[in-house]
Amino acid sequence: MRGLSIDDTLGKLLMATIDKLKIKKSERSNASSCVNNITAKVVTHLKQNVNWCKDIERLRTGSYYENVKVSDAVEWTFKSLIWPEHFSVALKRHPNKHALHRFLNEDKTIQASEMLSEFRDAVKEAPNVILAVTLERNEISSPNSVHMLKMEENGKTISIDFVLGLKVHRASWPDFTKDGFKIETWLGKKEKANMKHRPFYLVSKYEGKGHTDAWRISFSHVEKEILKRHGHSKTCCEDVGYKCCQKECLKLLKYLLQQLKEDDSKSRKMSKFCSYHAKTTLLHACQLLEDFVQHLRKCHLPNFFIPSHNLLRQASPSSCDFLANEIEFQLNNNFLIFS
Repeated sequence: MRGLSIDDTLGKLLMATIDKLKIKKSERSNASSCVNNITAKVVTHLKQNVNWCKDIERLRTGSYYENVKVSDAVEWTFKSLIWPEHFSVALKRHPNKHALHRFLNEDKTIQASEMLSEFRDAVKEAPNVILAVTLERNEISSPNSVHMLKMEENGKTISIDFVLGLKVHRASWPDFTKDGFKIETWLGKKEKANMKHRPFYLVSKYEGKGHTDAWRISFSHVEKEILKRHGHSKTCCEDVGYKCCQKECLKLLKYLLQQLKEDDSKSRKMSKFCSYHAKTTLLHACQLLEDFVQHLRKCHLPNFFIPSHNLLRQASPSSCDFLANEIEFQLNNNFLIFS
């Protein structure tokens, strides 16, 4: 939003939209308290009833923790990820004595589908001790997680996703990440090296064709740290003298995608796009809208950490052009969709 005067019609509209998307501190506090209470009970249930979950830990990631949550009149979403510690895809040390032994294939790799199935069943038992919490059937829309809903007295719904993952301890990240994660010109080489010595995570990968034993690499904890640096004078990527608006721009783009998805006449074309595409574009560069349109025109948006992985590979060229045209239309018409 740099270069826009507060007196500009467009500037006023964008600022008003950002204000509308803000979450009230009282609502944030109440929702956070509710989520923490439910999550603590679920984690306790898993530790007490599932032998391979005795050492699980909670990883707090998602738009709420990155402060880029787009508020909604009906639903709030918090992603709580639970990770068993000290496991890699293949168990190398005493696999026959390990709690995960029964999930291993002949080559000692972990069966993602079987492990995820037992995890789901265990989490689904936890709501029996949590009043007013219901489970939503989401094996198709979100097959890698267990979805819980909690109705609040104000009529709003708190949505919680429990996602199974594995924490991987290695001296460095996999080789296919070496050309990605370009933060050295912003946060510096030392900070990049420190982050790359952190563990990474694996979540089960679902491609819509039955069960699979594949795992997808996740850097959501690092993404959260990067987004937290925006707006801080010592770590922000913006020039000195300007207030960082990166997260506000991301909220606007996520809201734009959300509004287009809710339009029945456009929802089919929008089915392959998600807010993670917007966040990845932010991680790559600063001119969010223009860069996103360029990625769409090429039907190519490289994963920030794994450049060889195209996040738009499942979107057709016609769908990419459709969304690019929609964004350019909104950009050239003072974002009518926000009015």
